[in-house]
Amino acid sequence: MENAEREKYLKAYYENEADANKHMAFANVFSAIIMTVFWVLYIFKVLQVSPNIYILINIIFPLGIFILVSPLFYIKTTKILKPRFKYFVVFSFILVAAALNIIIPKHATLLWALSILIVTHYYNPKLGLFAFISILTLMFFCLYGGALLGEYDPNLLGPGVIEDGKIIFPESTIDRYNMLHQMLLEGENRYLKIFLFYYLPRAAILTLIFFVINALNRRTYNLLVKELKVSSDNQKTKTELEVAKEIQLATLPIEFVTNEDVEIQAELKPAKEVGGDFYDYFVLDDDHVAILIADVSGKGIPAAMFMMKTITCFKNYVSLKKSPAETLKEVNRIIYQGNDSKMFVTCFYAIVNTKTGVTRYANAGHNPPVIGQFGSYHYLKCNSGFVLGGLSEAFVKDEETQLNNGDTITLYTDGITEARNEKGEFYGNDRMINLYNKRENSCLVELHHSLKDDVEKFANGAEQSDDMTYITLKYHGDKCEYEEQEFVPKIEKIPEMLEFLRLFAEKMNIEKSFINNLLVVADELLSNSIKYGCEETNENIFMRILYNLERKEFILTIIDHGKEFNPFLTNNQPLEGDISNKKEGGLGILIVKKLMSECAHDYINKKNILILKKKF
Repeated sequence: MENAEREKYLKAYYENEADANKHMAFANVFSAIIMTVFWVLYIFKVLQVSPNIYILINIIFPLGIFILVSPLFYIKTTKILKPRFKYFVVFSFILVAAALNIIIPKHATLLWALSILIVTHYYNPKLGLFAFISILTLMFFCLYGGALLGEYDPNLLGPGVIEDGKIIFPESTIDRYNMLHQMLLEGENRYLKIFLFYYLPRAAILTLIFFVINALNRRTYNLLVKELKVSSDNQKTKTELEVAKEIQLATLPIEFVTNEDVEIQAELKPAKEVGGDFYDYFVLDDDHVAILIADVSGKGIPAAMFMMKTITCFKNYVSLKKSPAETLKEVNRIIYQGNDSKMFVTCFYAIVNTKTGVTRYANAGHNPPVIGQFGSYHYLKCNSGFVLGGLSEAFVKDEETQLNNGDTITLYTDGITEARNEKGEFYGNDRMINLYNKRENSCLVELHHSLKDDVEKFANGAEQSDDMTYITLKYHGDKCEYEEQEFVPKIEKIPEMLEFLRLFAEKMNIEKSFINNLLVVADELLSNSIKYGCEETNENIFMRILYNLERKEFILTIIDHGKEFNPFLTNNQPLEGDISNKKEGGLGILIVKKLMSECAHDYINKKNILILKKKF
């Protein structure tokens, strides 16, 4: 591995060293507690030592305890994040081990091996080498220091001195030095023996331990480097998938479509990875609108690429000159070519005549849509057809249904009906159709929102396994009048917005009392929207007014780009009794609910959509 790349991955260890330093500091504190216990035992002479050693213990033990505890003082500071701090905390332990080896050389030998082992959790070969060199150096001086200062060890100093037929173990440093000097004069070089028979064997064992630990350190280091590489590659792949998902969603129309003939609302809620769901709608001419929904088999990049190919084909072949079945056959012919992966697409495609409501459609193996007519919802009876891309020929046929004023048609993918909860149960077709039939109103935004909320409530936090996509078209017919306009989101612009509403309502000969109440309602809602966050954006407020001459229905749509805010959730108290104590903002919303037949809110594509409907 190149040095630059090595340093790059080594940086990852430095970022995690604070945690290792913290645990090492606590290990040192635990060692200090053990030293304190032994110090107390020595003080009260439960453990017997010579007077010289007793004095040495009472000097070195408190000093060692302080050294072990000292790294703990830096736990709450930034020093623990410094790369050099690990040397301080590790060397503190080694230094205390060295001091104990001087006092009790025959009992503290294992501390040298432990000092090498403790650095393994850093996974840093440099720190391991530092500890090894420090230990060999200190052990050399500690052996000679222990021979002269510490507890008498016959392995170091020999069997002692015989005086008057008794074996005497010299305790003072001067007596020991004289003994060693006398032995040297007699031909026994004890200093050399300490090096050859005491230091070198221990050094050899510690060297063996070091190389084993160092090999483990490097192996762990290499494993972690590979893990970092895999993690980096996964992150790169994840980023690429996120970009692919953004590109995928960018190809889909996101506007809430509304005019005198139809309303269209659609949404794709993707799963974690890019998938193959897509929808689209096209204005073919003044009298025709096309909608489609599709689901590509599989997930991930291959499904997304196949989806993009299919979308491109649709955009090229959608036209009034071809019926829905003819269009699907053309798309099938193109995507079948070169389809070595044997992927396929289920699709439902419909063309709505906005003047007559006649809707021609063709189904290619997709879920049947939901039709809402006169407040009742049912699944459209249609030919199931065959998927696109599976065979060279598409087995689909044209069919026809009639949409009347106020009817809706909802296309969806199986990510809705096959959504699962924590028990593994499916949301299902029956639950979806029952939800629609329990509704008391037919506002498109409310219809859209209720399905989304019900699926999320059913899932109850269970992980989404597939894209959830649906698109709904509401048909108004050609007996409507409408106007729309955009306004700068400023409080001082509200009078202009209200004047826009007043002029339209008067033109439609709507009763004057309703117009006055409507202006109060609009003033309340617009003020809330602007104050809550619209002024922070550069996007205008969109207002659209529609009046259905046949159904005597007035619909006001307000769309802003502010933060998500549903004004209808601020207060649900009834408008009765003493209203003087209502909370600020609550009274206005109560008036809105009392005045209008339906009120609905949804937040889609970072836009608040408010729908107010009044039936006369």
